[in-house]
Amino acid sequence: MNASAPPPARPRRRRLRAFTLIELLVVIAIIAILAGLLLPALAKAKQKAQGIGCLSNMRQLEMAWYLYALEFNDRLVTNNDGMNRDSWVGGWLEVAPPSAPDNTNVLLIMSPIGKLWPYNKALGIYKCPADKSEAIIAGAHYPRTRSISMNGNVNGSINWSFDKDYFYYRKLSDLVRPSPAQTWVFLDEREQSIDDGYFLVFLSTKFGNAADQWGNLPAIYHNNACGFSFADGHSEIHKWLDPDTVRVLPPFQRPAGAFLGPRDVPWIQARTSARINP
Repeated sequence: MNASAPPPARPRRRRLRAFTLIELLVVIAIIAILAGLLLPALAKAKQKAQGIGCLSNMRQLEMAWYLYALEFNDRLVTNNDGMNRDSWVGGWLEVAPPSAPDNTNVLLIMSPIGKLWPYNKALGIYKCPADKSEAIIAGAHYPRTRSISMNGNVNGSINWSFDKDYFYYRKLSDLVRPSPAQTWVFLDEREQSIDDGYFLVFLSTKFGNAADQWGNLPAIYHNNACGFSFADGHSEIHKWLDPDTVRVLPPFQRPAGAFLGPRDVPWIQARTSARINP
């Protein structure tokens, strides 16, 4: 080896260029802007999907209700309070305490207690997909079984709430006023209000209530709207208008005091029943 020869040249390393702090901040800002634009659209898509699922559940329950009447010579399924097991559904849901056993007892939906079960054996149709209410048992969280209630004037059997000036429908053929297309059968009830399967609508002031006072509270799961099914088989989402109807309530507390709906209550009254002697 020639001592005077220069040493071999080292291969040049390719220098990798890293992002600067400013460039990273710009990328993060762009991602944040895109997320801000996309999240509302995703939320609306989710809400729309839940509404479609809710309407599907309503239609399936409505069909079970109709098939029951066909099998029992036009007689509608009974709509008793939760202490009476002879009803379309049994049980008494509670928010206080959230550990009440009926909150998670699916046997109260199934036959022989739940009279509609033989016509559609799907637990999911008894609950709106948007209802996230929970039972808490021994520190563990469980979904409650039901969000749906039935029109108290559709073969309802709670005597203290009877207003004899209005129709209580016992048979399919009784549904004349209002028409089947204008008489609701099932709705989603507010998680803080729901107890038995009977939804009370005050039709007059006979029970010390205001003319526009809610008996039970409807759900507001669909952007302050509620799922309904009607006696002719169709279902729809109805938007509420009054502040009391859409008032946000604590998750584990029963509603206290009067809730008034000067626009909403007359809407549901007209679709619950009709005065016998108008």
